[in-house]
Amino acid sequence: MKKFVAVLSTTVLTLTLLSGCGQAAGQPKPETTTPAAGGNEAAKPEAEKKDVLAQFPAVKIPYTNDPNAVLAEYKGGKLVEKEFETFLRTINFLNPQQGASLQFADSAAIKDYVRQYTGTKILYDRADDTMKAAAMKQAEERFESYKKQYVERLDKKEENFTKLLEQQGLTKDELLKQMQLIDSSIGVLEKGIDENALKQAYEKADKSQFTTASVRHILISTESRKPEEAKKLADDLLARLKKGEDFAKLAKEYTDDPGSKESGGLYENANVNDWVPEFKKAALTQPINQISDPPVKTDYGYHIIRVEKREVQPFEKAKEQMKQQELNKAYGNFISVELDKLVTKWNIPEVKPAAAK
Repeated sequence: MKKFVAVLSTTVLTLTLLSGCGQAAGQPKPETTTPAAGGNEAAKPEAEKKDVLAQFPAVKIPYTNDPNAVLAEYKGGKLVEKEFETFLRTINFLNPQQGASLQFADSAAIKDYVRQYTGTKILYDRADDTMKAAAMKQAEERFESYKKQYVERLDKKEENFTKLLEQQGLTKDELLKQMQLIDSSIGVLEKGIDENALKQAYEKADKSQFTTASVRHILISTESRKPEEAKKLADDLLARLKKGEDFAKLAKEYTDDPGSKESGGLYENANVNDWVPEFKKAALTQPINQISDPPVKTDYGYHIIRVEKREVQPFEKAKEQMKQQELNKAYGNFISVELDKLVTKWNIPEVKPAAAK
């Protein structure tokens, strides 16, 4: 696993998956398909169409274990299976896409999850009461936000949300405790971040790291047509735009990017680093309000691009992004260097090949 899943702050976890938004065409393709991302309704079983809870299935643990089994023993505490599974269910609730991938996790991935969660518990124990109280207040506010968004997708019925929690094997108190634990551990790491050092790093950095842009584009995909066909259609649309036709209207009609189709091809105030190299280069260098000629070629196909706004974030805005990067570095160092000095015994569950399929 390349990301430190346990340390991901619940302050930045969002429910964009619940909105049914598509993947931005300029971004890397997702590794997994989320059950919350919509899909072909006609292809779904009839029972699933009627059951609003089916779009958010419970997490499937890819191994079996005694709920009281001790997975890790460390100075001052231990991690048992029951608590670890609650953590995995919490991931599924907060981020359905990541939760959907858990059923395919192998032994190495489960080991990473156990190590990261054990590290998070140890960091939580270092938090003071004030830090824990602030994290709980934040968790309560965030829970209400998640609840509101889930209810919206569950036929706007609060009782369906209650059923969802039951289906997920979670209670409100368990979710609050997990969110508090994660944010408290982050608070401990944040104490070691020097804002003056961040500002010095910002001054020396390549400012493209902190550049945002509002970009309108039309993607003509090469996945559903031959490259030469895609190029011809892109050139035809470019010619129409040069004659004065409305960009947003043509994007809604022709673009193959579901993530921007309804907005007329527009990604507004987006971080340019979220896009693939060719798209990012256009966003950084193309003159404002000029249309790309020729269309920009990426692995997705041909993009007709118009950059409508571009700006470098000042330090006050960029520092949160920088802080998150430093948090991940600090957490990574804690997990790889300090954790094994604190843990006296590991008992990682083994995922058998048959169970992982």
